[in-house]
Amino acid sequence: MIAHDFDYHAPRSLADALALLGQADAAVLGGGTWLVPNMTYGRQRPSAVVDIRRLGLDAIEIAGDIVVGAGVTYRQVLQSEALRAKLPLLAMMAGQVTGGPQIVGQATLGGSACYANPSSDVPACLVALDATLRLASRTGHREVKAADFYTGAFQTTRRPDEMLTHMVFAPPPGGAGCGYHKLKFSTGSWPIVTAACIAVAATDGGPRHRLAVGGANAVPVLLEIDGRDPDEAVAARLPSLISQEWSDEFAGAGYRRQVAPAIASRALRQARGAR
Repeated sequence: MIAHDFDYHAPRSLADALALLGQADAAVLGGGTWLVPNMTYGRQRPSAVVDIRRLGLDAIEIAGDIVVGAGVTYRQVLQSEALRAKLPLLAMMAGQVTGGPQIVGQATLGGSACYANPSSDVPACLVALDATLRLASRTGHREVKAADFYTGAFQTTRRPDEMLTHMVFAPPPGGAGCGYHKLKFSTGSWPIVTAACIAVAATDGGPRHRLAVGGANAVPVLLEIDGRDPDEAVAARLPSLISQEWSDEFAGAGYRRQVAPAIASRALRQARGAR
């Protein structure tokens, strides 16, 4: 039960939704899998809730760049054959997301991206895919790279009057491989560490890797690795990039730092094997 009063709005146009966000201490409601529990337990007390489910942000467009609406659910990702073919890494992540059928069918990619839980599956995957996030407000629109979007645990560059509307992906080149691995202690628990990787052929014929690691740091850690021995590069570089250590009730910072290279190497090997 939500104990405090708030105004509920269900706008039918983006302009109306942005006007509401600009006028009030408002929270955006998409799937509600983060917002509703937080309001129930008093962790968030917005004066207004703006329901964006009538704004048409649940579409997937594939024409050149791949544009995924912020309201697209994990289930939609898994059910889209075209998206699975173009962005198999996104489908890998969606197929392993924590929470079971209810979360898969209700939670949105945009909501998970904006909530910025360091242990979430989504942030590192967006960074590995070099996603561009489109943000809208009453005063205009802007685009932010996923690698620049996250500033801390549960913190992003999104302003209170802004809404994430779309995530844009350039399709990986032909022959690219991908890998996704994570460590968690039970089926329903949050991941301890996640790792998402894209591997493509470099101009010299050797592999090039874009690897993002989540859960060990307050924000995803990005490594761009050239060469034929990426495991050595991960072991040498990853620990020094963990500058904002992250702990929660599932694991401490030291353990996360210790296991991160092994999880990252598994994603690397999977991506190399898929090329």
